[in-house]
Amino acid sequence: MAAMFAINDISEGGSRRQSVRRMAFWSVIFQDLSGKWFRAKTDNVSSGGMQMMTDTAFPVGTKLFIKMPLVYREHKKQIEAIVETKYSVATSAGFKTGMMFTRITNADREFLRAYSEKEI
Repeated sequence: MAAMFAINDISEGGSRRQSVRRMAFWSVIFQDLSGKWFRAKTDNVSSGGMQMMTDTAFPVGTKLFIKMPLVYREHKKQIEAIVETKYSVATSAGFKTGMMFTRITNADREFLRAYSEKEI
């Protein structure tokens, strides 16, 4: 049985999710404020955030710097952003972790929106 560490069900707009999510199994490297680097794989992404599987539980509110190099069809890019942990749930494979983008370029957010809404 999965143990719930924390979850924030209410976003600022009053609903749990404001952006369309799409499955994506992309590699992510990320760094915490102490400078330690981690690796993970996304489960899904949206223009507002992502869910990934991590080896570490991150408390709600933890800020991380992420790098997500990806190639999708004719698109080759590296998304760099600041994310904030919204939840971390223990599973048999690690921790299912929800992250919200707090700093991301407009171009990267637009790419993720187009991907999530299957426009590309």
